[in-house]
Amino acid sequence: MRWDRVGLVAGAAAVILSPLWGPPALRPFRFFAVRRVELVGVRYLSPELVTGALGLRRDASVWDRLGPLAARIRALPGVEEADVTRRLPAALRVTVREVEPVALASGAAGLVPVGPDARPLPYDPARVPVDAPVVASAERALVQGLAAVRTADPGFYGEVASARAGPAGSLELEVVGRGRVRLALPVDAAVVQAVAAVERTLASRSETWRELDGRFAGWVVVRRGPKAEAKS
Repeated sequence: MRWDRVGLVAGAAAVILSPLWGPPALRPFRFFAVRRVELVGVRYLSPELVTGALGLRRDASVWDRLGPLAARIRALPGVEEADVTRRLPAALRVTVREVEPVALASGAAGLVPVGPDARPLPYDPARVPVDAPVVASAERALVQGLAAVRTADPGFYGEVASARAGPAGSLELEVVGRGRVRLALPVDAAVVQAVAAVERTLASRSETWRELDGRFAGWVVVRRGPKAEAKS
């Protein structure tokens, strides 16, 4: 009889918790009403913005469909991917992957974070610091060039304070406390890595430089002063 009862309980649990029958059967119970929302990966976006985008009803249950909730979060500007899971008995966990800012562009109201596609992101630098190079305007080629630099060498990108479009389709980067770097557009990852290697070699030798120019095939031109020039 004991094993029969165990089988009966297991069978009832399987029916209740099955994807087909479980949620409708459990949704009406107040025990499963949503009382907490956990946010994971939210750094730049306002928590209130993310939780508000869920659009939870007053009688929302953890057994409600999660797909529509995740879709609402993905629709937010600045969200690259989102997932919503249950944390029984009464919580939802929202995991977000935000679009990383590539640059800070000058705007009418101050600096505006922009993504790799040069579109503005709804992040408030006054609330959460954004560590990205400053650009005068969010020109697509300029921002895409910065994104390529970040992909090729994140450490070198982290040293860039500002960027601007240079002459003849080039990208000019101002490296914190060192000098200027010139790259051709579109940016070649191998060239970025070569320039970064030269910059680190010079730093290891405590050698100063005024400009590193990577616009010449196979060469990184090092300009040390008004007249001095060498090739590496």
